[in-house]
Amino acid sequence: MDIKKYEVLLKVIEKGSYVRACKELGYTQSGITHMMNSLEKEIGFPLLLRSNKGVRPTAEGETILPYIQKLVAVNTEVEDQCNLARRNIKKKVCVGCFPTISCAWMPSLIERFHQQYPHIQVDLVEENGFEQLEEWLNTGMLDVAIISRQPGREYDWVDLKEDQYKAVLPKDHDLCQYKEIPAAELMGPDLYMYRSLDGQDIDVVSYFQRLHIPNTAKFTSYSDHTVLYLIEKKLGIGLLPELLLKLNISEHPDLETRPLDPPVIRHLGMAVRSLSSASLHTRRFIECAVEMVKDNIL
Repeated sequence: MDIKKYEVLLKVIEKGSYVRACKELGYTQSGITHMMNSLEKEIGFPLLLRSNKGVRPTAEGETILPYIQKLVAVNTEVEDQCNLARRNIKKKVCVGCFPTISCAWMPSLIERFHQQYPHIQVDLVEENGFEQLEEWLNTGMLDVAIISRQPGREYDWVDLKEDQYKAVLPKDHDLCQYKEIPAAELMGPDLYMYRSLDGQDIDVVSYFQRLHIPNTAKFTSYSDHTVLYLIEKKLGIGLLPELLLKLNISEHPDLETRPLDPPVIRHLGMAVRSLSSASLHTRRFIECAVEMVKDNIL
């Protein structure tokens, strides 16, 4: 169905003449004649009567004329609403993530994204708490949340990268003898853990629960950096993600890191309320991140 043909038909009937319709619409007479012949062929019966007095609808044309008028009116309204939506569409993406991801990934990701789409603004929201980021995503404050994957969550998910936790300990600590520290050994030393307003690190807590290891954390802090300084003072050991350690461990030459056996791994990715209904800008941002992971830039 070609709406334009119906619009031309209505204009021909309104003006009662091909010539007058041509002048208003900017078509040639042969062009309009071809369109009307094509429309009549599609419908299966004549729509217009041509005479020396002008052009008027046939009896069959009169019957369907009100429906054609409604069809054209609705199409015009749809086009108007689409134009309005295009003018009002927000040209930004609001992204929420943990501070570690904000430092490790976002500068390069935003740089690449702005190179590709300089007209799209990126609003970055940092938050330590997993539950808070999830709530902001569900309420629409965030378009994307870059978090660790958790089971049973009601949002669409795009995998990005695995991030392994490491035990962090003073260089002369007894556990430095292990290349991989057995998980059971964590029950002994004083453990220092990162926490947010939601509680202790959800990925580490899940690890302990899965292996039935008592959570013996003696001290928790809202700052990863504080945990590192406490360990540096030989007050215990900690479990921190490799993404953070790559950024900060060089500032602490008296500390060692070791993987655990079995390993503690979190799966980082992008949570979106619905990929199918996400804005074009949001989908482009996600595509950019996935591309950078494939290129080993993130």
